[in-house]
Amino acid sequence: MDIGKAFVDSWTIYIKNFIVILLAGIIAALLGWLIAPTIGLQFMFVKAKRGGAVVFNDVFAPFGKFFPLLGAALLICLLFGLSFVPAVVCFNYGWNLIGGLFMAAAVIGVVYYGVCWLFALMLIYDKGVPIVESLKASRALVVKNGWWQHFLLLIMVGIVTGLGNVLWGVGALLTMPLGTGAIASAYVDETK
Repeated sequence: MDIGKAFVDSWTIYIKNFIVILLAGIIAALLGWLIAPTIGLQFMFVKAKRGGAVVFNDVFAPFGKFFPLLGAALLICLLFGLSFVPAVVCFNYGWNLIGGLFMAAAVIGVVYYGVCWLFALMLIYDKGVPIVESLKASRALVVKNGWWQHFLLLIMVGIVTGLGNVLWGVGALLTMPLGTGAIASAYVDETK
């Protein structure tokens, strides 16, 4: 995976469709907890990268698959939350050393699988892959194309988006779509 290319492609698409993507980014920022608008924003970049025209209503299109997307997001959150249960139990009983080991293992697991499942929701929306299979397919895709590169991509997306927060959060409205687009661009390149 080429991280630089993902950002360059994202930037090119963003500039070409600036107003539409900016407005979609605002909707995704306000309604991101519904998951579908965030996927809609990502798929504006996917659609453009595949040669299609980007229209504002694309941000709402994933509501057609709202329940599978929500189910996958909830499953991921549940699995991540459950990974911390052994540490919490150990800390509750005062077994701090063992609890610390479980906590470290949980953090490592959440980071590893968080990167592995980067494309799971996009696979559900784009390819109609069932929830559990989307987790497996996303992990296979990420591992095949370099887990560390995807980890670095997410760090770079965090930095770019975080730089937008310097301007009292308003700048994030400009930088968040760029980071989202970089992930979407990587997805397109890796699912050709």
